[in-house]
This record gives sequence, structure tokens and C-alpha cells, in this order.
Amino acid sequence: MRTSWPIMGPVLLGCLLFLSLDPSAVTASDNTSRLTETLHVENGTVPWRFPPPVGLANPANGGACQAIPVGAGAINPVDNRSDRAREVTREVLADGSQVIVHDERITGPARDSNGDLYHFVYTARLVVNVPAELPAIVRTRMTDSFRLKKGQEILMTVGFDYRWRYPAPNGITLTLGSDGILRDAFPIAPFVFATADGIHPDTANGVTHWQQLRTQGDFLNCDPL
Repeated sequence: MRTSWPIMGPVLLGCLLFLSLDPSAVTASDNTSRLTETLHVENGTVPWRFPPPVGLANPANGGACQAIPVGAGAINPVDNRSDRAREVTREVLADGSQVIVHDERITGPARDSNGDLYHFVYTARLVVNVPAELPAIVRTRMTDSFRLKKGQEILMTVGFDYRWRYPAPNGITLTLGSDGILRDAFPIAPFVFATADGIHPDTANGVTHWQQLRTQGDFLNCDPL
């Protein structure tokens, strides 16, 4: 589960495809409009939420993830070895409402304090439904998974499948870009996640109707992306 980070790499294969007029100019009288952005980064560095030197580690080693063995020390991604694929689509319907879908996959190797090699796979899918009327109540569903393997052994899998709603008084805007330094984990503003502590809905930011369809492991402390 991510908030924001830069992504950098020596090889960037990105394209921004506008398959219609600028969606910001679409009104309720227009036909359905669609925007698609795809981004591929190969051999890049995707910083984790738990930066070195602590990285992904057991609390006994200064980290927060109980699933990491104490003997592993700190686990961190290998620089310039991660691959990222992302696709974002937005449909503006005839009534002015929007459906935004964000799909993402990040893979790469990591090493622990002993030099042992791991492989991680992160996937996320975010679906956002935004009504035309203001202030908007955004209906959101997100699935998220982070898996860490050491050889053929699955060391850890954490993730969730949640639904929730949150207010966007001025509607939703997209912060798309394919310049290789994407600082928004999800290019949607405002974006409010369901929970800040994994237990209660983030009512301070207006979250309601939180449905925990699935929770696997301690994703807040063990999902570095």
C-alpha cells in the first residue's frame, strides 16, 4: 500500500495516449470520452516506504514487520533492477460521471543484510467512481497484494480488498505524466485511503461505508509499496 514516491531508472518506455478530447473539457452533453495512459519502466529503482538502512525488517531489527525473520536483518530492493507496468484509464460518461481504473504491477529482486536474494511481486487495482454533481462522494474499491519469495519459498504475502467512500468537494483531477519521475502512487487528487491504522475508517478525512472484503497479513507494516 503506497502513498507517494519517485521512480527512477535508466530505461523508460512510456506512452501517453489521448483517445479523445481533453477529458477536462467534456460536459454532460458529450458522448462517452475515454483517456488511457500506459507506463512501462524496466530496470528502474522503485523506493520502498521503508527506506534503507532499516528497510523491510522485523521489529527486533528496528523495522515494523513481524513476518520478516530476525536473522534476515534488513531487506531492501536492488537498485536499477525493478520493473513497473501501469495503466490508468478514465471514462467520462454522458451524464458527466467518471470511472477511473488504475492497474499496476511492480516486480524485482531484493537482498537482506546477509546478501541473500529475494524476489517480490506487487500488484494493485484501484477503481474509482466519481459522480457529476458536486460536492462529489467518491466510491472506491481497491485490491492490493505484496508477495516476497526466497528461492521457491514464499516468505510472506500481505494484501487486502476494500471498498469505501470519501468526499471530493471539488471533484477529482488526474495528475498523469510519463517523465520517469512519477511522484504520485495513484494519480488521483484528492485520494483518501480507507484507513490510517488498519482498524478504523479514516473518518477524519470523511471516509464512510468501509467494507473489508479481505485482509491478508499486516499490510500496513509489511507492504513496502
